[in-house]
Amino acid sequence: MIILVILIPVVSIMIGLYLITQGLWELRIGENQTRYAKLMFTGLFLVIILPVLIFLFGNLLNMQIG
Repeated sequence: MIILVILIPVVSIMIGLYLITQGLWELRIGENQTRYAKLMFTGLFLVIILPVLIFLFGNLLNMQIG
């Protein structure tokens, strides 16, 4: 269980960085700006917000169990 608490945020950050890289590449090509926006916002969500939410949910779950 502890492995999942560590592994899920790391995988989330890695996927988020990949999506940000894809978004920057799409911006460089300049063909589809809506795809750029979707990739960037999804990537930033996975890098910044989701690990914080997982951390808070884990602490809340730990407080209720223990």
